[in-house]
Amino acid sequence: MLIPAILLPSDSDDRRTAERQPINQPSTLRDARSTATDVYVRDLSETGFSVATDSRLEIGSTVTIGLPGRGRASARVVRQVAGGYGCEFFEPLGRADVMQTFRGGTVIQMTTSAPFVEPAPEPEIRRFPGAVRLTVIVGGSAMLWLGIVKVVAGLL
Repeated sequence: MLIPAILLPSDSDDRRTAERQPINQPSTLRDARSTATDVYVRDLSETGFSVATDSRLEIGSTVTIGLPGRGRASARVVRQVAGGYGCEFFEPLGRADVMQTFRGGTVIQMTTSAPFVEPAPEPEIRRFPGAVRLTVIVGGSAMLWLGIVKVVAGLL
């Protein structure tokens, strides 16, 4: 009796030559349609990275990831691992890029070519003196009550 079997590579079947740096930081992954997916970058090397995500990615598909301190990088999804995926960069990063990525601030991508304009300052709010405010409140209340009394008197 023959039993059909499928051979799958194990986690120990690691053919990468670049040293991986543990990262465990959030980032954004975009697919070919520019659909954004929030991911956690588990590790990063000169040749690729692995991400933790609940989203489904197709093996062989092209993705773009935001790398704080470096910018965006394109990669190909090459394997599925427990809870995520492994991706290979189309253009390997330099060793200095790997060391600086996720060590600095957040990636900020400007999406407009218009010049940056400082926001307008908050307007100054001037309040009336307390006596004026009290007069408006008391006068408004007196007029409201006077109107109510006239309406009730007209009904009787």
